[in-house]
Amino acid sequence: MFISILIFILTLLVLVLIHEFGHFLMAKKFGIKVEEFGFGLPPKLWGKKIGETLFSLNLIPLGGFVRLLGEDETDRKILANSRSFASKKPWQKLLVVGAGVTMNLLLAIILFYTVIIAQNFKVISPSIDGGIYIGKLEEGLPAEKSGLKLGEKLLSIDGQNVYTIDEARNLIKSKGEVATTLLLQDAGGRQRSVSVTPKKVDQDILIGVYFATYFVKEYKTTTEKFFSGITYTYDLGKLTFIGLGRTLSDAISGNLSRVSQSVAGPVGMAGITNDILSLGARAATPYLYFVGIISLTLSIFNVLPIPALDGGRLFFILIEAVFRKKVRADIEKIIHTVGFAVLLTLALLVTYSDINKFIR
Repeated sequence: MFISILIFILTLLVLVLIHEFGHFLMAKKFGIKVEEFGFGLPPKLWGKKIGETLFSLNLIPLGGFVRLLGEDETDRKILANSRSFASKKPWQKLLVVGAGVTMNLLLAIILFYTVIIAQNFKVISPSIDGGIYIGKLEEGLPAEKSGLKLGEKLLSIDGQNVYTIDEARNLIKSKGEVATTLLLQDAGGRQRSVSVTPKKVDQDILIGVYFATYFVKEYKTTTEKFFSGITYTYDLGKLTFIGLGRTLSDAISGNLSRVSQSVAGPVGMAGITNDILSLGARAATPYLYFVGIISLTLSIFNVLPIPALDGGRLFFILIEAVFRKKVRADIEKIIHTVGFAVLLTLALLVTYSDINKFIR
């Protein structure tokens, strides 16, 4: 477990540093002075100045930061400095702040391409809801002959809803060799009914389906393969926004137990890392997939208009761009400080929830 925690910490460090490197590169492009590029979070353990930038190594190995001249300052002399972040045009600020999110998004796309290619253009299709899917069809048995398709979701059997694989199997067996109606749903949400007559095979009643709790998406054409990493990232990102919406709805309605089950912090993700790495030599592809999900989630979460995050800063820059007037620097600084305190509190609560899950 210790090795898994260490690998996860290093992974998270790399993901955040890639994010911050995006800010760093774009700031340099527009002539903004980068005062510090920090590895980890303060307190500082060591630092070395290279050129005009202090590169520091900090005690808490969870991420990193880039400190720009004039980013959170209220001093008018600093704000007026031509090399300060505050002196730049709104569109330049947008690019600097948005560069971190862009880097995480690009990394996610690259990782998903890697996973998809490694698996011969087959990958688990993202789904926010659990369910029972057609995972495999046995050749020559009733399901194949009736036109069932891989990846379809099984909703009901003869009008009776099914929620687990065992329920589906037992219900089919109970029908005997009698025509049975399956209600199916494809990836686009379209439903259809298919009549299948189970067949007795070696003293068992079967229709010839291997059910799965997920389905595998296959990219077949040249065009599908070429854009596979991008389209997969889009599909997964869309579901992430839906999931965030549901989590927010649960939080507002007071369903905290469901919120607790749907979110995971560093402790929970370290546990997932341990589960994946326990696969040994087969862990490489699943772990790259996991890192891709984290990178995509970081980009989505960071772009939300939450104070202290990139999205919060983007929101204030957009106000400046639309109304041609900046929000007072001291007011914006207070809002970001409060936002950071709230985010830190939420992070501690999620961590507490993760630990509770492990010790139960």
